[in-house]
Amino acid sequence: MEDTSKKEEVRQVLGSMATRKKEAPPQPLQEIGRSKSKAGWERRVVSVLVMQFPDLPRKLEMADMNIDPRDFVVRTLLNAVVMMIMLSIVLGMLASVFSFPIIVVALMSPLLFFVFFMMGIGAVDVKITQKAKEVDRESLFAGRDILIALKSGAPLFNALMGVRKEYGATSREFKKIVERIDSGIPAEIALQQAYEANKAASFRRIILQILMSLRSGADVATGLETALNQISAEQVIEIKRYGQKLNPIAMFYMLFAIIMPSLGVAIGVILSSFISLDVDFGTLVIILVFLALIQYLFLTIIRSSRPSFDI
Repeated sequence: MEDTSKKEEVRQVLGSMATRKKEAPPQPLQEIGRSKSKAGWERRVVSVLVMQFPDLPRKLEMADMNIDPRDFVVRTLLNAVVMMIMLSIVLGMLASVFSFPIIVVALMSPLLFFVFFMMGIGAVDVKITQKAKEVDRESLFAGRDILIALKSGAPLFNALMGVRKEYGATSREFKKIVERIDSGIPAEIALQQAYEANKAASFRRIILQILMSLRSGADVATGLETALNQISAEQVIEIKRYGQKLNPIAMFYMLFAIIMPSLGVAIGVILSSFISLDVDFGTLVIILVFLALIQYLFLTIIRSSRPSFDI
Protein backbone atom coordinates (compact mmCIF):
# COMPACT_ATOMS: atom_id res chain seq x y z
CA MET A 1 0.00 0.00 0.00
CA GLU A 2 2.78 2.38 0.85
CA ASP A 3 4.56 1.69 -2.48
CA THR A 4 1.40 2.36 -4.47
CA SER A 5 0.75 5.61 -2.59
CA LYS A 6 4.34 6.79 -3.25
CA LYS A 7 3.97 5.93 -6.95
CA GLU A 8 0.73 7.92 -7.13
CA GLU A 9 2.41 10.92 -5.48
CA VAL A 10 5.29 10.79 -7.96
CA ARG A 11 2.81 10.62 -10.86
CA GLN A 12 0.91 13.61 -9.51
CA VAL A 13 4.14 15.64 -9.17
CA LEU A 14 5.24 14.76 -12.71
CA GLY A 15 1.79 15.57 -14.03
CA SER A 16 1.75 18.96 -12.37
CA MET A 17 5.21 19.77 -13.77
CA ALA A 18 4.06 18.80 -17.26
CA THR A 19 0.95 20.99 -17.02
CA ARG A 20 3.10 23.92 -15.83
CA LYS A 21 5.39 23.49 -18.83
CA LYS A 22 2.37 23.43 -21.15
CA GLU A 23 0.75 26.46 -19.53
CA ALA A 24 3.99 28.55 -19.51
CA PRO A 25 3.89 30.97 -22.44
CA PRO A 26 6.93 31.26 -24.72
CA GLN A 27 7.27 34.97 -23.87
CA PRO A 28 10.84 34.78 -22.50
CA LEU A 29 12.04 33.23 -25.77
CA GLN A 30 10.42 36.05 -27.73
CA GLU A 31 12.02 38.65 -25.50
CA ILE A 32 15.42 37.01 -25.93
CA GLY A 33 14.92 37.00 -29.68
CA ARG A 34 13.97 40.67 -29.65
CA SER A 35 17.00 41.61 -27.55
CA LYS A 36 19.26 39.66 -29.89
CA SER A 37 17.78 41.36 -32.94
CA LYS A 38 18.13 44.77 -31.25
CA ALA A 39 21.73 44.03 -30.32
CA GLY A 40 22.38 42.86 -33.87
CA TRP A 41 20.89 46.10 -35.26
CA GLU A 42 23.08 48.21 -32.98
CA ARG A 43 26.15 46.20 -33.92
CA ARG A 44 25.40 46.68 -37.61
CA VAL A 45 25.09 50.45 -37.17
CA VAL A 46 28.34 50.62 -35.21
CA SER A 47 30.08 48.37 -37.76
CA VAL A 48 28.99 50.71 -40.57
CA LEU A 49 30.40 53.69 -38.66
CA VAL A 50 33.68 51.88 -37.99
CA MET A 51 33.96 51.09 -41.71
CA GLN A 52 33.83 54.83 -42.45
CA PHE A 53 37.11 55.20 -40.53
CA PRO A 54 39.37 52.38 -41.80
CA ASP A 55 42.46 53.83 -40.10
CA LEU A 56 40.81 53.94 -36.67
CA PRO A 57 42.20 50.59 -35.36
CA ARG A 58 45.75 51.57 -36.33
CA LYS A 59 45.34 55.05 -34.85
CA LEU A 60 44.04 53.63 -31.57
CA GLU A 61 47.11 51.39 -31.41
CA MET A 62 49.41 54.33 -32.16
CA ALA A 63 47.75 56.37 -29.40
CA ASP A 64 48.18 53.51 -26.88
CA MET A 65 44.42 53.35 -26.37
CA ASN A 66 43.66 49.74 -25.46
CA ILE A 67 40.06 49.79 -26.61
CA ASP A 68 38.12 48.05 -29.35
CA PRO A 69 37.22 50.36 -32.28
CA ARG A 70 33.53 49.52 -31.89
CA ASP A 71 33.57 50.37 -28.19
CA PHE A 72 35.38 53.61 -28.97
CA VAL A 73 32.77 54.56 -31.58
CA VAL A 74 29.94 53.75 -29.15
CA ARG A 75 31.54 55.86 -26.43
CA THR A 76 32.08 58.72 -28.89
CA LEU A 77 28.44 58.51 -29.99
CA LEU A 78 27.22 58.68 -26.39
CA ASN A 79 29.48 61.65 -25.61
CA ALA A 80 28.28 63.43 -28.75
CA VAL A 81 24.63 62.87 -27.79
CA VAL A 82 25.21 64.16 -24.25
CA MET A 83 27.09 67.24 -25.45
CA MET A 84 24.43 67.92 -28.11
CA ILE A 85 21.63 67.76 -25.54
CA MET A 86 23.46 70.01 -23.06
CA LEU A 87 24.36 72.63 -25.66
CA SER A 88 20.87 72.51 -27.17
CA ILE A 89 19.36 73.20 -23.75
CA VAL A 90 21.69 76.17 -23.24
CA LEU A 91 20.94 77.53 -26.72
CA GLY A 92 17.22 77.01 -26.12
CA MET A 93 17.39 79.02 -22.91
CA LEU A 94 19.28 81.81 -24.68
CA ALA A 95 16.78 81.74 -27.53
CA SER A 96 13.88 82.12 -25.10
CA VAL A 97 15.63 85.04 -23.37
CA PHE A 98 16.44 86.92 -26.59
CA SER A 99 13.16 85.97 -28.33
CA PHE A 100 14.95 83.91 -30.96
CA PRO A 101 13.10 81.12 -32.86
CA ILE A 102 13.64 77.83 -31.05
CA ILE A 103 13.14 75.93 -34.31
CA VAL A 104 16.60 77.13 -35.35
CA VAL A 105 18.08 75.41 -32.28
CA ALA A 106 16.24 72.21 -33.21
CA LEU A 107 17.63 72.38 -36.73
CA MET A 108 21.14 72.98 -35.38
CA SER A 109 21.05 69.92 -33.10
CA PRO A 110 22.02 67.36 -35.82
CA LEU A 111 24.88 69.63 -36.88
CA LEU A 112 26.05 69.89 -33.27
CA PHE A 113 25.91 66.11 -32.94
CA PHE A 114 28.01 65.68 -36.09
CA VAL A 115 30.56 68.26 -34.91
CA PHE A 116 30.93 66.66 -31.47
CA PHE A 117 31.19 63.19 -32.99
CA MET A 118 33.95 64.25 -35.40
CA MET A 119 35.74 66.03 -32.54
CA GLY A 120 35.64 62.77 -30.56
CA ILE A 121 37.09 60.85 -33.50
CA GLY A 122 39.72 63.54 -34.06
CA ALA A 123 40.78 63.32 -30.41
CA VAL A 124 42.72 60.18 -31.38
CA ASP A 125 44.89 62.20 -33.76
CA VAL A 126 45.49 64.79 -31.05
CA LYS A 127 46.60 62.08 -28.65
CA ILE A 128 48.92 60.60 -31.29
CA THR A 129 50.53 64.02 -31.80
CA GLN A 130 50.95 64.51 -28.04
CA LYS A 131 52.52 61.08 -27.72
CA ALA A 132 54.91 61.84 -30.61
CA LYS A 133 56.06 65.03 -28.87
CA GLU A 134 56.64 63.16 -25.61
CA VAL A 135 58.61 60.41 -27.35
CA ASP A 136 60.73 62.88 -29.33
CA ARG A 137 61.54 64.83 -26.17
CA GLU A 138 64.28 62.42 -25.09
CA SER A 139 64.84 60.31 -28.21
CA LEU A 140 68.27 61.84 -28.82
CA PHE A 141 69.49 61.07 -25.29
CA ALA A 142 68.15 57.50 -25.44
CA GLY A 143 69.82 57.03 -28.83
CA ARG A 144 73.15 58.21 -27.45
CA ASP A 145 72.80 55.79 -24.57
CA ILE A 146 72.25 52.95 -27.04
CA LEU A 147 75.25 54.14 -29.08
CA ILE A 148 77.53 54.13 -26.01
CA ALA A 149 76.41 50.60 -25.15
CA LEU A 150 77.00 49.37 -28.70
CA LYS A 151 80.46 50.95 -28.88
CA SER A 152 81.38 49.31 -25.59
CA GLY A 153 80.71 45.91 -27.14
CA ALA A 154 77.22 45.17 -25.78
CA PRO A 155 74.71 43.33 -28.01
CA LEU A 156 71.80 45.27 -29.48
CA PHE A 157 69.28 43.57 -27.19
CA ASN A 158 71.25 44.55 -24.08
CA ALA A 159 71.61 48.11 -25.40
CA LEU A 160 67.84 48.34 -25.84
CA MET A 161 67.36 46.87 -22.38
CA GLY A 162 69.43 49.72 -20.93
CA VAL A 163 67.02 52.45 -22.08
CA ARG A 164 63.79 50.96 -20.74
CA LYS A 165 63.39 53.09 -17.61
CA GLU A 166 65.14 56.47 -17.61
CA TYR A 167 63.73 58.35 -20.61
CA GLY A 168 60.00 58.71 -20.01
CA ALA A 169 57.77 58.03 -23.01
CA THR A 170 60.81 57.09 -25.12
CA SER A 171 61.67 54.33 -22.65
CA ARG A 172 58.12 52.96 -22.89
CA GLU A 173 58.51 52.56 -26.65
CA PHE A 174 61.85 50.79 -26.29
CA LYS A 175 60.33 48.63 -23.57
CA LYS A 176 57.68 47.47 -26.05
CA ILE A 177 60.42 46.48 -28.50
CA VAL A 178 62.29 44.54 -25.82
CA GLU A 179 59.12 42.74 -24.73
CA ARG A 180 58.34 41.73 -28.30
CA ILE A 181 61.85 40.41 -28.85
CA ASP A 182 61.74 38.62 -25.50
CA SER A 183 58.46 36.95 -26.49
CA GLY A 184 60.06 35.36 -29.55
CA ILE A 185 59.46 37.95 -32.28
CA PRO A 186 62.56 38.58 -34.44
CA ALA A 187 64.34 41.87 -33.80
CA GLU A 188 63.72 43.16 -37.32
CA ILE A 189 59.97 42.57 -37.08
CA ALA A 190 59.80 44.15 -33.60
CA LEU A 191 61.65 47.23 -34.83
CA GLN A 192 59.43 47.42 -37.92
CA GLN A 193 56.31 47.29 -35.75
CA ALA A 194 57.66 50.06 -33.50
CA TYR A 195 58.47 52.16 -36.57
CA GLU A 196 54.97 51.78 -38.01
CA ALA A 197 53.16 52.32 -34.67
CA ASN A 198 54.80 55.65 -33.88
CA LYS A 199 54.71 59.15 -35.33
CA ALA A 200 57.70 60.68 -33.52
CA ALA A 201 60.15 61.80 -36.20
CA SER A 202 63.42 61.45 -34.26
CA PHE A 203 62.42 58.11 -32.75
CA ARG A 204 61.43 56.78 -36.18
CA ARG A 205 64.77 57.83 -37.65
CA ILE A 206 66.66 56.03 -34.89
CA ILE A 207 64.60 52.87 -35.32
CA LEU A 208 64.88 53.04 -39.12
CA GLN A 209 68.66 53.39 -38.98
CA ILE A 210 68.99 50.40 -36.65
CA LEU A 211 66.63 48.39 -38.85
CA MET A 212 68.49 49.24 -42.06
CA SER A 213 71.83 48.33 -40.46
CA LEU A 214 70.45 44.95 -39.35
CA ARG A 215 69.01 44.17 -42.78
CA SER A 216 72.16 45.21 -44.66
CA GLY A 217 74.55 43.58 -42.21
CA ALA A 218 76.39 46.85 -41.56
CA ASP A 219 77.68 48.09 -38.23
CA VAL A 220 74.72 49.36 -36.20
CA ALA A 221 76.85 51.76 -34.15
CA THR A 222 78.26 53.56 -37.20
CA GLY A 223 74.89 54.15 -38.83
CA LEU A 224 73.27 55.11 -35.54
CA GLU A 225 76.00 57.67 -34.81
CA THR A 226 75.43 59.32 -38.19
CA ALA A 227 71.68 59.50 -37.60
CA LEU A 228 72.14 60.95 -34.10
CA ASN A 229 74.51 63.62 -35.40
CA GLN A 230 71.93 64.65 -38.00
CA ILE A 231 69.18 64.78 -35.37
CA SER A 232 71.37 66.85 -33.08
CA ALA A 233 72.17 69.34 -35.85
CA GLU A 234 68.48 69.66 -36.76
CA GLN A 235 67.58 70.29 -33.13
CA VAL A 236 70.18 73.08 -32.90
CA ILE A 237 68.63 74.69 -35.98
CA GLU A 238 65.17 74.31 -34.46
CA ILE A 239 66.30 76.00 -31.24
CA LYS A 240 67.71 78.95 -33.19
CA ARG A 241 64.48 79.21 -35.17
CA TYR A 242 62.51 79.17 -31.92
CA GLY A 243 64.62 82.03 -30.57
CA GLN A 244 63.93 84.04 -33.72
CA LYS A 245 60.18 83.44 -33.31
CA LEU A 246 60.22 84.63 -29.70
CA ASN A 247 61.44 88.14 -30.58
CA PRO A 248 58.33 89.29 -32.55
CA ILE A 249 56.02 87.35 -30.22
CA ALA A 250 57.50 89.16 -27.21
CA MET A 251 57.15 92.50 -28.97
CA PHE A 252 53.48 91.93 -29.83
CA TYR A 253 52.86 90.61 -26.32
CA MET A 254 54.25 93.78 -24.76
CA LEU A 255 52.21 95.91 -27.16
CA PHE A 256 48.81 94.19 -27.11
CA ALA A 257 48.81 92.57 -23.66
CA ILE A 258 50.53 95.16 -21.47
CA ILE A 259 50.96 98.63 -22.99
CA MET A 260 47.69 99.06 -24.88
CA PRO A 261 45.42 97.61 -22.13
CA SER A 262 47.01 99.66 -19.35
CA LEU A 263 47.06 102.91 -21.35
CA GLY A 264 43.64 102.20 -22.81
CA VAL A 265 42.01 101.69 -19.43
CA ALA A 266 43.67 104.81 -18.01
CA ILE A 267 42.71 106.97 -20.98
CA GLY A 268 39.20 105.50 -20.99
CA VAL A 269 38.67 106.38 -17.33
CA ILE A 270 39.90 109.94 -17.92
CA LEU A 271 37.73 110.45 -21.01
CA SER A 272 34.69 108.99 -19.26
CA SER A 273 34.93 111.75 -16.65
CA PHE A 274 34.80 114.43 -19.37
CA ILE A 275 31.91 113.01 -21.41
CA SER A 276 29.91 111.81 -18.39
CA LEU A 277 30.20 108.14 -19.36
CA ASP A 278 29.59 105.74 -16.51
CA VAL A 279 32.16 102.95 -16.19
CA ASP A 280 30.52 100.42 -13.91
CA PHE A 281 31.86 97.19 -12.43
CA GLY A 282 30.42 95.06 -15.26
CA THR A 283 32.43 96.98 -17.86
CA LEU A 284 35.64 96.41 -15.89
CA VAL A 285 34.84 92.70 -15.63
CA ILE A 286 34.39 92.49 -19.42
CA ILE A 287 37.75 94.25 -19.92
CA LEU A 288 39.39 91.83 -17.47
CA VAL A 289 37.98 88.81 -19.29
CA PHE A 290 39.18 90.24 -22.62
CA LEU A 291 42.70 90.73 -21.22
CA ALA A 292 42.70 87.17 -19.84
CA LEU A 293 41.80 85.85 -23.31
CA ILE A 294 44.67 87.84 -24.85
CA GLN A 295 47.10 86.46 -22.26
CA TYR A 296 45.92 82.91 -22.91
CA LEU A 297 46.25 83.44 -26.67
CA PHE A 298 49.88 84.53 -26.41
CA LEU A 299 50.73 81.71 -23.99
CA THR A 300 49.20 79.20 -26.43
CA ILE A 301 51.22 80.63 -29.33
CA ILE A 302 54.47 80.47 -27.34
CA ARG A 303 53.76 76.94 -26.12
CA SER A 304 52.85 75.65 -29.59
CA SER A 305 55.96 77.13 -31.20
CA ARG A 306 58.28 75.61 -28.59
CA PRO A 307 60.32 72.61 -29.83
CA SER A 308 59.07 69.20 -28.72
CA PHE A 309 62.47 68.12 -27.37
CA ASP A 310 64.23 69.21 -24.21
CA ILE A 311 66.45 72.28 -24.60
